[in-house]
Amino acid sequence: MKIGLKFLFFFFPLCVLTYSCTPDPVYPDEPQLTFLRYEYNGSDTLRAVFSFTDGDGDIGVAPIGNDSNMVMTLYYKAPDGQFHVARPGVSTTDSIYYTYRIPELPEGQRGLEGEIYLVVNPQFIIYDTIQFNAFLLDQSHNKSPLVRTSEQVLN
Repeated sequence: MKIGLKFLFFFFPLCVLTYSCTPDPVYPDEPQLTFLRYEYNGSDTLRAVFSFTDGDGDIGVAPIGNDSNMVMTLYYKAPDGQFHVARPGVSTTDSIYYTYRIPELPEGQRGLEGEIYLVVNPQFIIYDTIQFNAFLLDQSHNKSPLVRTSEQVLN
């Protein structure tokens, strides 16, 4: 019995110490964005879900101002089966895009990771099948690589 207690007395603190000393994750300073999925209720709410990482932890914009730090550009599936950038009205140069403000996160955090849920109102989209290109900016103006979502049927 004494051997078992001695073993437990030394083994338990060793396990706690080993678990508590795991290093913080290391990510690149540039934000990394990955499309995860859509959440669509079939009528008025479409959510695009992304995961992100940022090595220097400076994701987010201040609550004041009108800067955005995440942009999604709308693409639609044409009758030929190819996706084309959606353009407003008769414009041949503009595109339809959605801008979002990811809020500033608490200071002092490095190696951030998390999920971003972006809401799009599909009632104002005239296309049957869509997808988006998206990117994320951090406060140092590092831009994530462009991410293409999967396609989503709306009607």
